[in-house]
Amino acid sequence: MAENGVYLERGEELLSMLSAALKELEAAGGKKGMSDYRSYLHGQIYGLATALRLIYPGPGNLGERAALAVRPLITEHSCRCDRD
Repeated sequence: MAENGVYLERGEELLSMLSAALKELEAAGGKKGMSDYRSYLHGQIYGLATALRLIYPGPGNLGERAALAVRPLITEHSCRCDRD
């Protein structure tokens, strides 16, 4: 059972890396000269989210959490949860 804990910890590390990449992408914004870096980050984000979805599938799991984290980037979705 200890292996499951390590397995989940590593998944949490991947999710943390995904969150950091999303923050970096947001910080890069529309700044001039950042298009190559933004493209790099898009690739990193896609790879991390895909890995989490494949390794940790299912509702409420890391794959779904990754998909929800990436959703605003892909769909330009903004949560208005506090206003609804």
